[in-house]
Amino acid sequence: MQSLEVLHWWTSSGEQQSATVLKQRLAERNLLWVDYPVRGGGGDSAMAVLKARVIDGSPPGAAQIIGPDIQHWAQLGFLSPLHHAQLDDTSLFYPVVNELIRVQGQAVAIPLSIHRINWMWLNPSVFEQLDIPLPTTWSQLESSAPVLRAAGIIPLAHGNEPWQNATLFEIVLLSQSGASFYRQFFIDRDESALTDPAIVAAFEQLRTLKTLMDPHINQREWQQASRLVADGEAAVQIMGDWVKGEFSAWGLVPGEDYLCLPVPGTNEQHLYSIDTFVMFLDEPNAVPMPTFIDTLLSPDLQRDFSLAKGTIPARKDVPVTTFDDCSRASHHVFGQASQSGMLAPSIAHSMAMSPESEDAVFEIVHRFFNDERMTPELAAIQLAQTLRALK
Repeated sequence: MQSLEVLHWWTSSGEQQSATVLKQRLAERNLLWVDYPVRGGGGDSAMAVLKARVIDGSPPGAAQIIGPDIQHWAQLGFLSPLHHAQLDDTSLFYPVVNELIRVQGQAVAIPLSIHRINWMWLNPSVFEQLDIPLPTTWSQLESSAPVLRAAGIIPLAHGNEPWQNATLFEIVLLSQSGASFYRQFFIDRDESALTDPAIVAAFEQLRTLKTLMDPHINQREWQQASRLVADGEAAVQIMGDWVKGEFSAWGLVPGEDYLCLPVPGTNEQHLYSIDTFVMFLDEPNAVPMPTFIDTLLSPDLQRDFSLAKGTIPARKDVPVTTFDDCSRASHHVFGQASQSGMLAPSIAHSMAMSPESEDAVFEIVHRFFNDERMTPELAAIQLAQTLRALK
């Protein structure tokens, strides 16, 4: 059996379960997935390890690289062009996927699945037992906090990590200002958007949300926050749909053990991240490439992987009839948002910025989140200055 070393950051229970789907399908085609996982939500640690290995002249055979990093690595000459009939068929993918995986028209990445990030995950029994309505607005979530706390339940489960705080901030900005403004601010860096009072309002809302959290958020990983919701120790978590993959790995049933609701104000908007893999030119064993691509692009594999991961398939032609309500909603909204301008690429999950810009945003948002002396006005000014300088 041939082997292919694969670097990735899927280390939680749900992520490992979805990776196992890939490994098993590759094994059926006589290709051994040699695992090289790097722990750390968002993939920052994995990218640091990957850079070190490439500099050392020992890249893995394949790696999980997402967003603009794909273009960056390709322009540096490290990525192998991927010649494959299905990758060349642009009709199989959404326009935003086609744009992501190609450099000068040539595919250099394999799209696997699409995440929706603007979700609230709720424990329904908590709301039923306390006779609290499910929150569909920020004010409803905030007003439920005293009742939840009186019952010993954390209103909002969260982990105080830079990428988690940035995720919450981008979701709040999308919620309050919409996808068009979100793109003007983070991607276009339009001067009118950089100085808009909406940024101050987003920081104010972020600080309000922090008041709904418990004192033990420092160094809590996202899946630990998910566990609190699953166990009824917390009512809500705001996080991407990889939470659903975690719930699935724990044996929880959607619609019974947990619910999903779009974050207030984002019903028709899709804050997305896309799972993609690349292959390296320096990999001496290029024979597995067709098998690896065939497997990842197989409709059955994309369906089964997404069912395990909590995502939707990257291929447009894969039916989602067997998926749960959360995934079917994500699939519908992504398709509609692709045509209506309601798509927003996640900055917290490497879909919209260079690593330098992303790190700068993380640093400002994280500092604001942890320093009560830093005003929303000051945070907005510093964020605008940073984005302007790195444009």
